[in-house]
Amino acid sequence: MIPELISLSEAARVLNLGPRKMVTAMKARKIIDQHRLPNWRYTQQGFFKVETKAFNHPARGLQHTAKTLVTPTGVEFLRQQFADQIELERAS
Repeated sequence: MIPELISLSEAARVLNLGPRKMVTAMKARKIIDQHRLPNWRYTQQGFFKVETKAFNHPARGLQHTAKTLVTPTGVEFLRQQFADQIELERAS
């Protein structure tokens, strides 16, 4: 069973894909941007959630980070998007 929200690398493992290849392909398909944040429309459809955090850096002061998390619906979306690559991975 897949937990409620998982990271991009965990989603790649669930789909039996290499995390770097999957992220590169997602960027090429404009699913995520260069900062690994999802396109707004995919977030609105419930495929991804963005978790933000703030921390106090000793030299730079208050800093913010964002992490993309994949929902169970998002895992199914990625399974459909990368179905051809998943089949190739299983065949080899």
